[in-house]
Amino acid sequence: MFGANKVAWVLFASLLAGCSSTSFKDVKLIPDTLDIAPKSEHDVRHPDWAYGPIETMTTLKGNNGQSRPHVWGSLEDYLVQNGLDYEMVPGDYMMIRLKRKIHFNTGSTAVSSDSFFWLERLANFLSEQHGIDVVIGGHTDNTGTVSFNDNLSDQRAQQVKQALINQQVPRQLIYTRGYGEHVPACSNGDTYGQACNRRVELTLLVANNK
Repeated sequence: MFGANKVAWVLFASLLAGCSSTSFKDVKLIPDTLDIAPKSEHDVRHPDWAYGPIETMTTLKGNNGQSRPHVWGSLEDYLVQNGLDYEMVPGDYMMIRLKRKIHFNTGSTAVSSDSFFWLERLANFLSEQHGIDVVIGGHTDNTGTVSFNDNLSDQRAQQVKQALINQQVPRQLIYTRGYGEHVPACSNGDTYGQACNRRVELTLLVANNK
């Protein structure tokens, strides 16, 4: 299982790969990760504060060169069988970013009934696995103030976390981040784009089984 420091590094590596235009000063971290997060862009690119990559017992490689742990097989089968499209994020560890998002109404933290159905099924699967951590990223559109949206994105991420915990996913395997309105997936210029940005994204971190 990943240590806390390794999880923090993986998150920032993922952010660099997927949102290179985002300023680090715009990314909001929740308080319980501030003690382990890098303090500057230099720390992100030169992570002397973190441990080195852990070794794997398998020689299989992911699409982006990561080692492929044995637990990946069952996860891949589940995603394919349930029609959950995903992408593999470049990095030292196997990171699976689900393309299906959890969307919300304006100003709301309630998970929609459609999203809750597939989220519940995913949670049931994860509760029976060993070696898969879950990173939950909350986002908003640009309606309201920046501080309001920062808090709202945290609450959305926490709401999804609680939904996983309710299905017996261990809380110590779940990490949340609130990004506010700072990392839009679509333009906020119309109602469709705003609806696209009111979302929670899930990334699965697959540990190397020893």
